[in-house]
Amino acid sequence: MTLEAVRQKYGLPSDAEILDGLDRGHTLPAELYLAPEVHELEEEKIFSRSWLYACHESVLAKPGDYTVTQAGNTPIIITRGRDGELNGFVNVCRHRLHSLAEGSGNKPLLQCPYHGWTYGLDGQLRSAPRSDREPGFDCSTISLARVSVERWDQWVFVNPDPDAEPLRDLTAEIRPRTDQLNADLRDYRFEVRYEYDMACNWKIWAENAVECYHCPTLHRTSFGKTYHVTPDDYLLESGEHTIWHDGPIKWLPGGVDPTGLKGFRFAFTFPSSFFALDDYVGFIGTIVPRGHDRSFAYVDMYSKPGSDPAVVEEWLKMWDQTLIEDQRATEVQQIGYQSRRIPTGRLMLDSESPLRAFMRRAYTSLTS
Repeated sequence: MTLEAVRQKYGLPSDAEILDGLDRGHTLPAELYLAPEVHELEEEKIFSRSWLYACHESVLAKPGDYTVTQAGNTPIIITRGRDGELNGFVNVCRHRLHSLAEGSGNKPLLQCPYHGWTYGLDGQLRSAPRSDREPGFDCSTISLARVSVERWDQWVFVNPDPDAEPLRDLTAEIRPRTDQLNADLRDYRFEVRYEYDMACNWKIWAENAVECYHCPTLHRTSFGKTYHVTPDDYLLESGEHTIWHDGPIKWLPGGVDPTGLKGFRFAFTFPSSFFALDDYVGFIGTIVPRGHDRSFAYVDMYSKPGSDPAVVEEWLKMWDQTLIEDQRATEVQQIGYQSRRIPTGRLMLDSESPLRAFMRRAYTSLTS
């Protein structure tokens, strides 16, 4: 279904009216968070052609290493080839579309567990049981479907589009900030992966992530307790493809003086990946839609070696509490959207400027 067909079915305003509404401080229409047809369009127009965080480079350090991930509704497997290069493929056998692997590990070849079709780390089909009995069957003509894969410093990102615009071009606007962020984060040690299965549209969670107007109230005993979140202290900047936050630390366990610390830094890349750190803990994660009213987020948490263990433990608990609070808030928002009683919300553009940027980017992606 096209966006125009969605507009007709649900009585949506015109493109010009929706974009003008954003400029005047209105949110996107509620139906864009509710309609299954919009979810299908977003899979086609956004997630099938966008870069998303997959894993840390250490997961794919050696030839034969592989890991699986998801970009929208596309299952993906990434391999480190014998030549040392990263390869990305749709994690689907070309025979009967069964997945090739789960999790992470190291294999010299990729073999489908269903019928035993076997592929090289370069995606080329090497053998298929009983293929010698099939006239004209030629393994050299069959290979896994490629996707794009690229490193952003120590992070590996994927894009289902094999001809995607390079990630480095889309993120050039924020690289001066993230170069230092990633340099600081490179030495941090992996601690834990947090996962959140949410009963809300993916955009609601992403919108929550890109503003901090809610931090003093929703996170008063978590994020809002730990960092300065007043508008004069907390910086927000929006680009075409990226959003940046930073704010100073105001509280540490045991009365430690936070003066001189670099504080909190956060980068968001459209549509739904994010990474951040402060002087004790860092993280990177992404949000994946599971339907028009469900989404899933995973967040890989890291700690700075040599940090006070008590502070690290407190910080990890703080972040889990913060993200659980976000989950609860976004699920309650979804209920508000589902009522269909309020066609649009009203933004505070000074405090929620990244929201307008995100909403505009999300909507214009559907019109292309």
